[in-house]
Amino acid sequence: MKKRLLIPTLTLSSLFLIACSDDPATQNQANMPAPKVSVIQVTSEKVNPSKEFVGKTEAKEDVNIQARVQGYLVKQHVGDGVNVKKGDLLFELDSDTYDAEVTKAQAKVAQDKAAEDEAQRNYKRGKELIVKGAISESQMDQLTSKKLQADAAIKVSKAALKTAELNLSYTKIHASTDGSMSQAKVSIGDLITPSTTLATLVKTDPMYVSFQISERELITFREERMAAKQAGKPMPELIAKLKLPTGTIYPHEGAFDFLDNRVDQTTGTIKIRAQFPNPDNFLLPGQHVTMLVERGEGVDQLVIPQKSIQEDQSGKFVLILGEDNLVEKRPVELGSKKGINYAVKSGLEVGEQVIVDGLQKVRIGGKATSQTATLPAAK
Repeated sequence: MKKRLLIPTLTLSSLFLIACSDDPATQNQANMPAPKVSVIQVTSEKVNPSKEFVGKTEAKEDVNIQARVQGYLVKQHVGDGVNVKKGDLLFELDSDTYDAEVTKAQAKVAQDKAAEDEAQRNYKRGKELIVKGAISESQMDQLTSKKLQADAAIKVSKAALKTAELNLSYTKIHASTDGSMSQAKVSIGDLITPSTTLATLVKTDPMYVSFQISERELITFREERMAAKQAGKPMPELIAKLKLPTGTIYPHEGAFDFLDNRVDQTTGTIKIRAQFPNPDNFLLPGQHVTMLVERGEGVDQLVIPQKSIQEDQSGKFVLILGEDNLVEKRPVELGSKKGINYAVKSGLEVGEQVIVDGLQKVRIGGKATSQTATLPAAK
């Protein structure tokens, strides 16, 4: 009974398999040619390793323009946003009161000078008379005292005159440095005091860029320098570059000029500063930029085009064309970027074929045919 039921079942299964093998879609898929892709061979090039840090631009000089005396503002001599030179006249206060103080002080100097001359003459005459016995010692002491008092009085009055002249000069407010003036914060007719900020003046050439690096990165670099010194090799140099928010590289290289004297205990980082030429005032204070710290000496590293790199939840990877033209997935660890290329720290070997174009046509484990990709020259 069981045998009679089994035979029809096997026969139906065989017929189903035969029917499937004759499916046109299956036959077409098996006969489809392998997709064509463009590949490049992995090569080794001299690469200057670099790291990126978040930086902020700072003016070399950032000055609050303030008066040294009180008075009403009568004139602004330069416009808002104008570039000025050190010593240029910026603002002027009403000077009438200070002119009067100078005149008063000059009169006091003249008065005290006349008294000093008289005391000096009497003193000289007294010295002649005391020798002849014509005056007493006490009279001579009085003449000497009056001379000393007159000498002191003229010094006080001259000092008062100098103060008055200084106060008068302070009614004219000059630029303390080269720079660009901000919008004025006061108006003509305002009462200005020494605590009033009239405007700010910033010097932007050169421009500072400050950023933070980790304590570990600093120690690593210092250890490299120490090892090079002990081996008698040139010290590794670092080059400062800027990447602007648009992604372009600022045309001027910078020079490191400051390392803070302590590590920030809350962040474990230390502040470093570089200064960049800024002849056209292209950079402005307060901008956020990307600081590129590049090694001066090149090292041999594998490089691949940026367009060949893909990413999934496991990280960065590329597709390569391996043995028998089979497509393989290869995780990679990337280094610094150079133009259209990325340096590869691990995951590839020289000579392997990385797929650049046609990535959407292939499947991992499937076959593909290849042609050499044409890429623009790296910059």
